[in-house]
Amino acid sequence: MGLVDYHTHTALCGHATGTVEEYIEAAIAKGLSEIGFSDHAPLPEGLRKGITMHDGQTEEYLASIVSQISRYKGRIAVRTGFEVDFPLHDTFDQKYFTDPRIDYLIGSCHFIDGWAFDHPDFIDGFSKRDIDDIYSRYYAILKDLISSGIFHIVGHFDLVKKFGHRAKKNFSKEIAALFNAARHSISVEINTAGLRKPVEEMYPSEDIVALLFSLNVPVTLGSDAHSPDEVGHAFSSAVEMLKKAGYRKISAFEKRRRFDITL
Repeated sequence: MGLVDYHTHTALCGHATGTVEEYIEAAIAKGLSEIGFSDHAPLPEGLRKGITMHDGQTEEYLASIVSQISRYKGRIAVRTGFEVDFPLHDTFDQKYFTDPRIDYLIGSCHFIDGWAFDHPDFIDGFSKRDIDDIYSRYYAILKDLISSGIFHIVGHFDLVKKFGHRAKKNFSKEIAALFNAARHSISVEINTAGLRKPVEEMYPSEDIVALLFSLNVPVTLGSDAHSPDEVGHAFSSAVEMLKKAGYRKISAFEKRRRFDITL
């Protein structure tokens, strides 16, 4: 079977280009079996500009994806999702956590106590904090994200390394602890966007992928595409890394139900 790309965006977020149809056609051209849209769920006004749709556009976004499902039936499966920032904001109505139109929710952390650590305009924050304290706080947020039971996928697991800032401490024990109470209930995406960022490494790293396999944590694939040409980016390298770690299957989702696809 073909692969899935469950992390793609739309122009509604304000920092992506291309139409929904162009993303789907790109996925077909790449030989993918499924494409999932997971645009950024609405953030509050002070944080939203150029990052997410506003809360009044949520239904417009859903309609733009759902309308393509039957159109492309038989060619590719089109899945509907959101990338939701954690801790949660009330600008994303919690009714969408159980909306039957949604196939999956990606939980991601882009803010550490209000600091947009992955935004280039705020990179100086790394010089004002101890790097291990940053990582410790980041993984503490992910622990709450995973244990919340809201999400089906953890987005770009070690995003905190985006600009090349590496922890001095080995956080393997902390990472393992994230999944102890929630093992099997959530998948981790192999997000290839890190290859296009200063760190030049997938999220998560090869060492973390090996750890996830040892913990029997399921995984899936996402390109974090913000333009149609990024759909399925470097998936052959991602599959190679997964197989090296021991994985032979990835997760797929339909109406919040997880099933496996063989690599």
